[in-house]
Amino acid sequence: MSNTKYALTVVLGLLLTSIAFANFESAVNETKSITILAPDSPGSTSTFFTVRPDFRRCASPMCGGYFVKRVNQTVTNCANGRKMAECYVASLDWANTSGVPIDRALLRGTLLTRGDRKGKYGVLKVEEAWQASSDSRPSGEFYRVRDLGLRCIAAPCLSHNEAKLNTTLSRKIAGVDINSIGALDDLVSQASQAMTGAEGVLVAGTHATVTGPAGRAQMLKATQFYLKASVGTSNLKPCIKTGCSGEICADDTRMSTCIYRSEYECYKKASCERQSNGNCGFTRTPELTSCLARK
Repeated sequence: MSNTKYALTVVLGLLLTSIAFANFESAVNETKSITILAPDSPGSTSTFFTVRPDFRRCASPMCGGYFVKRVNQTVTNCANGRKMAECYVASLDWANTSGVPIDRALLRGTLLTRGDRKGKYGVLKVEEAWQASSDSRPSGEFYRVRDLGLRCIAAPCLSHNEAKLNTTLSRKIAGVDINSIGALDDLVSQASQAMTGAEGVLVAGTHATVTGPAGRAQMLKATQFYLKASVGTSNLKPCIKTGCSGEICADDTRMSTCIYRSEYECYKKASCERQSNGNCGFTRTPELTSCLARK
């Protein structure tokens, strides 16, 4: 009788072990093959730009604006119809978005052509402004990262989704490391929380292979991450009168031709401040309008 019980125990043990091993092997195989999700819609990841100031020393608006470049792409479609590595724009139209410091900005927007009597120039109409979390220089490629809320018993766990900006590529990854770029703990906490939302967090970085009981997978190691600027907040610099004769209103020093015009006298008493579109400009009061009309 005891031999029969022993035999049944052995058989039952082998059966349970076989089932457990089969489930484990299935989990390993699932993790080894990184799941490629249905492509994100172009509207959710498109038209993201990096931006840098133009420090060339010539008259505004031909110089002194910004150079913008589509992330993850070798060429950018400029407002003049040309395809270039980066495009010059005379200004940024912040519209109803919140401004962020240019040296920490990752912007989503549309390139437009606008002009005045001095000619036509490109403008980036900003639709979303995202701010870098530290002074760390971004490298690698740019992604929108979301936390899927998945927690696994065995590592690596495909717990996050990354969507490559300005493409339709999207896949699951085994997490993202945002702790090594020098960001404040509070910003890291904000980013972790934001990843659980629909918009996620924008991350620049490279991939690394991680291994564990469940196999091998890719994780994203951040070189920078960006939080979306809240509407109603602004970190923009104050507007100043600049140019050779104080005829330009901007938030940084601009060069001009130093050819004096009588209308420049009108700007001496005019208010240089942020306008409704978010750009610096002289406020068109009745006094300024009347003065310019007489010149």
